[in-house]
Amino acid sequence: MKAIFDSLDKSLKGEVLTDEYSLGMYATDASIYQIKPLAVALPRDAEDVKNAVSVAQKNKISILPRGAGTSLAGQTVGKSMILDFSKYMNALLEINESEKWVRVQPGMVRDNLNAELKPYGLHFAPDPATGSRANVGGMVGNNSSGTKSILYGKTVDHILEATVLLTDGTTLQLNNCSPEEYHKKAAQNNREGEIYTAFKKLVDTHATEIKERFPKVMRRVGGYNLDEFVYSDQWNLSKLICGSEGTLATTLELKLNLVDLPKYKSVCVVHFAEILEAISAVEPMLPFSPSAIEILDKTVIGLSRENLTTKHHCHFLEGNPEAILIVEFYGDTLNDVLERPRQMISRLKANGFGYAYPVFPEGEAYEDVWVIRKKGLGLMLGLKGNKKPLAFIEDAGIPSQHLPEYIDQVLKICEKHGTQAAMYAHASVGVIHVRPILDLRLEEDIQRLKAITEDTFELVMKYKGSWSGEHGDGLVRSAYNKRFFGETLYGAFLEIKKLFDPDNLMNPGKIVEAQTIEHNLRYGTTYQDQAVKTEYQYQDEGGFEASVHMCTGVGECRKIIGGTMCPSFKATRDEEHSTRGRANALRLAMSNQFGEEGLASQRLHEVMDLCLSCKACKSECPSNVDMAKMKSDSLQMYYDEHGITLRDKLIRDSAKAAANISGWKANMVNPLQKTMLFRSILERTAKFDKRRKLPGFAKQPFYKWFATQAHKTNKGDKKVVLFADTYLNYHEPQVGISALQLLNSCGYEVILAHVGCCQRPKISHGFLRDAKREAAQTIDGLKKFLDKGLKVVVCEPSCASALNDDLPDMIADTEMAEQLKNGVMMIDVFLRNELEKGHLNVRFEPISEALAIHGHCHQKALYGTNAMKTLIKDSAKEIREIPSGCCGMAGSFGYEKEHYTLSQKIGNEILFPAINELHKNHEIVACGFSCRHQIEHFTEARPKHFVEAIRAVKIN
Repeated sequence: MKAIFDSLDKSLKGEVLTDEYSLGMYATDASIYQIKPLAVALPRDAEDVKNAVSVAQKNKISILPRGAGTSLAGQTVGKSMILDFSKYMNALLEINESEKWVRVQPGMVRDNLNAELKPYGLHFAPDPATGSRANVGGMVGNNSSGTKSILYGKTVDHILEATVLLTDGTTLQLNNCSPEEYHKKAAQNNREGEIYTAFKKLVDTHATEIKERFPKVMRRVGGYNLDEFVYSDQWNLSKLICGSEGTLATTLELKLNLVDLPKYKSVCVVHFAEILEAISAVEPMLPFSPSAIEILDKTVIGLSRENLTTKHHCHFLEGNPEAILIVEFYGDTLNDVLERPRQMISRLKANGFGYAYPVFPEGEAYEDVWVIRKKGLGLMLGLKGNKKPLAFIEDAGIPSQHLPEYIDQVLKICEKHGTQAAMYAHASVGVIHVRPILDLRLEEDIQRLKAITEDTFELVMKYKGSWSGEHGDGLVRSAYNKRFFGETLYGAFLEIKKLFDPDNLMNPGKIVEAQTIEHNLRYGTTYQDQAVKTEYQYQDEGGFEASVHMCTGVGECRKIIGGTMCPSFKATRDEEHSTRGRANALRLAMSNQFGEEGLASQRLHEVMDLCLSCKACKSECPSNVDMAKMKSDSLQMYYDEHGITLRDKLIRDSAKAAANISGWKANMVNPLQKTMLFRSILERTAKFDKRRKLPGFAKQPFYKWFATQAHKTNKGDKKVVLFADTYLNYHEPQVGISALQLLNSCGYEVILAHVGCCQRPKISHGFLRDAKREAAQTIDGLKKFLDKGLKVVVCEPSCASALNDDLPDMIADTEMAEQLKNGVMMIDVFLRNELEKGHLNVRFEPISEALAIHGHCHQKALYGTNAMKTLIKDSAKEIREIPSGCCGMAGSFGYEKEHYTLSQKIGNEILFPAINELHKNHEIVACGFSCRHQIEHFTEARPKHFVEAIRAVKIN
């Protein structure tokens, strides 16, 4: 195998991955399964795909086409050569605005596609919850649908053409054919003619059985889509490829139907005291023509209220409902989308359904509702503890009139087998995803998995529903296809498989000839983690091991548009550099599936290397996976095994160096370190890139300046403590001066906490034991202020996060940890809180008419940027937040020679172009010390800290 794939690697313009870590990271998706692939190929173009398929055919190696790998049924794992289209084959090839279609490569991300289509007033309508990273090729393979399926149907209703490659090298252009055109293709004396002839004979032979056995619900994606060919004489074999889960052919290009964007939208959130009451209310809602009816139960609602990202969006929730129905309306007028929900509410009240019915037109509140819905899946999967809400019976589509009775019976099945369940999703079309909560490390729960599946399957058959309503067959449901469709149709499926893929090379074991549900589990009775000694306590997560297992594989970290997570994946498109990839690597290393080196291995160190410790995953990941913490612990383990370099020492001791050099020595050091000679020596010895200039040192440290000015500060009852962080103390004292003046203007006596470093450099670079030891002095220094009930305000976001997020999870004193969490805060958050409490008799004004804000990663992840905007919203003519992710600097990361180019690429994604396009009258605001230096290095802008960009004016 190695020789085969080495040869393939040389013949491709793309890449071939065969090392154990890469294969491990592709061994899972978002399902309960794990199977290590043979290799992973990342083709750059159709020629690469053909070369890879040719090698596979010659050597009888199975092939698994894959996009984002977000499958919940295990379609995208197998002992095969994976073809990952997401990195390179992701282009939009052609848009036809007048005919409303688009031609794309399979690796195009659904939300990226729609972002490009928005200026045309068009969109690709199927909208799975994973749309921010789902590839359209995967959506076609899975026949995805989403929340609006009651209006737009499934992907099969929108596929127009598919260019596909068979394993023998034949390329087929599959499109709509009239009977005459179909006959013409079937008459060809080639592979295409053979397929068209045999397929028609098969459908004609089984037409009656197809009509009888295929479920009559709209949400049906099980088996092969033979029912697309018995009610029309216009046949399009791309509709057979749709939903085939990569078992028939490899898709090279797709032509997709587009629809107009809705002109107006609204959403009504109906609250219920009982879950079955909510489900019973669906049928009376349907006459009002909603575009979606989505259900969330109390489990998802509770998790949404706790999650760092979603809790700020939960304002629309009233009381403590057992369930809510999110009912959306589309229309051509604003009056229409507001009147229909009003009429619906009247009907619901008359029938005694619900207790609260807030309605929101399109806008911020409307978006908040849909954030909660789209995050629901990941939130459920991220439930703390070994027991998780698992996807195995969740995908049944039930006729809506039977839905309340069906759900009642399923919940009783779960209760009979000693487990609870969580639920969410598409009540409008009878697909409520019920997820029993199990731990598949336990034999008794594996038996429950099988028993609950069997009982539920019989129930689905009783109500004449579909066994696969959205998530597909995969490894979890394919074994039931023979019983579900019957011997005759299952035989037809086998014939189709053999017709397209005679050697059974395309994603074998899915749809037909499948394993039973309990095989190849990611976790099983033999799974065991090695004991891990960490410096963090992981109190919220329940330990390091639990923190690793919080990653569920839904792949939110693979999104390209919006948010900050994950900067290195956005820049590289490599699975290895996604949060999911790192979490999988940690899990496999921790359980010794990569060998005895475990968490101290060199290869794991490489996997973690491009994690920028931005903490975006802590908030943006639905499971709140804190990869920054786990990276730091893994680095400490690596150093313990392998030692440290000169560069590591310089970063570790950077705060001490700043304290030592700041002052009179700065007059000598600052000019020296700007010289090319110094920078070249530093590059050779410590591998800091010579294109960078290290930050200059203050000629007078802030704390010394403060000592000379302390007598001038306000005296009085209103006191606040300003933390003297390393950056404002020894590099940019003007930030400290501005902070002091701002707080004084608000009437505060400022007490300076010159108590030592927050330990951010050590924490982010993995020197956790040193950080804990030296942080003791800093914490003791802050304790005397916190014991008095004083608030400690911080200007630098990464210092704030070290003090109130990292250190509290490293110290044993839980009382002190709580004091740090609650008593240390960003200066803008403190001022916003004080203003809202009515403690300030000032108004805040910007020094410029227009401000453009770039949020520091830790600031966005933990504190948000709204406090800054709130303070000046009534006085600024323009406040713009640049929709950027990470700036790319990330402390020392951007200075390191091997990371310089990536650092630039990350900033170039959005931040640098946005700054360069801003008018000169915009003041750039960046609270992060590293962010300001990154922006200065790559643009002409000279950003300021927020405290330098505003002033407080007393109100008379």
